[in-house]
Amino acid sequence: MSLSRNYKIINRNNETSENVKCLKQLGYIIGKKIGEGAYSKVCVALFTHNGVRTKIACKIINKKNVHSDLMKKFLPREISIISMIDHPNIINILNILEINKVVYMFMEHCKNGDLLEYIRTHGELSERRTKHFFRQTVDAVQYLHNQNIAHRDLKCENIFLTQNNTVKLGDFGFARKSIDDNTGKKLLSNTYCGSAAYAAPEVLQGIPYDPKMYDVWSTGCILFIMLFASMPYDDSNVRQMLKNQREKSACLTVRCTFDDVSPSLIDLFNNILEPDASKRYTITEIASSKWLQELYCNSCIHVLSSLACNDKKLKRIYNE
Repeated sequence: MSLSRNYKIINRNNETSENVKCLKQLGYIIGKKIGEGAYSKVCVALFTHNGVRTKIACKIINKKNVHSDLMKKFLPREISIISMIDHPNIINILNILEINKVVYMFMEHCKNGDLLEYIRTHGELSERRTKHFFRQTVDAVQYLHNQNIAHRDLKCENIFLTQNNTVKLGDFGFARKSIDDNTGKKLLSNTYCGSAAYAAPEVLQGIPYDPKMYDVWSTGCILFIMLFASMPYDDSNVRQMLKNQREKSACLTVRCTFDDVSPSLIDLFNNILEPDASKRYTITEIASSKWLQELYCNSCIHVLSSLACNDKKLKRIYNE
C-alpha cells in the first residue's frame, strides 16, 4: 500500500465529530490506543482503499495541548525528517494529515509490538537472537547518520517488531539534523531529550554534545538490555549513574557474569559504552565490529540466578 506523504491541513468547525467524519471520508477509522508519549498517543487504525481494508497505526498530536517548543521546533523537524527517510528497518510513514489543529501520522502497524514488550515476555535473549535484532537496529541508525540525521531517543520502546520480527525503528519526535545544510558544519545539541536510562554521560552533564554519539551510547544500552533483561545503569540516582558511567561500571545493576559472553561482544561493549565521546565507536565502527561480522553462534548469554540480580531493576523492566 502506498499513500501520499504530503502534509495536508484541513480546518473545520466542530472538531471532534468533524475530524472523525473527515477521516472516514478519506478512508481512515481510528481504533483503540496502543501507546502514549509525552505529547502524543498512538492508536490502531484501519485504512480502506479500493475496497481493501488494511490495519495500520496512527500517531495523534493535538497541537492545542503541546508546549511552544514542540510547535515551533520539534514537530516541524519530525515531519521534515520522516518525509525524507526510507529504509527497511524504519517505520514507513504512509500519510500525514492535520485536521482542526490535530496532526495524524499514519504508519505501518507492527504486530509484535516493541522490543521492550518482547524482552518482558522472553526474558534475556540469546546472543544469536540479540545479534538478529541489533544488526537491524544498527543498520537503521547507520542509514540515519549517513543522512546526517540523529534520532536522539533510541530505546527499546521505539524499536518495533513486525510479525516476522523484522526491526522497525520509530518515533522521530526528537530527531534532528547533525550537519548544517547551508554551511556543512557539525551541529552540537544542547537539549536534554530522550530517557535518562539511555542517556550518554555528556547528555547528563548538560554540556553541548554530538547527537550521533548520543545515539551510539543508546544502542549500547539497548544491546545490554537485550542480553541481560536489565538496564546497564541504575537511573534512580542520576549523579551516581553518571559516576558509574565514567567508571564503566555497567555490571553494578545486575551482578551477572561475562564468562559466557563472546570476547568480541565484551570488546564491543567497552567501545560503545565509552564515557569519552571522542573515543566512542561511531555507528559505522559498530556495524563493522568483529561481533556483528561473526557468524551467528548457538551459545546463549547466561545470567546468574534472580537472587544474584538486582531485583528492583528487573521488577521495573518487567512490570512498569
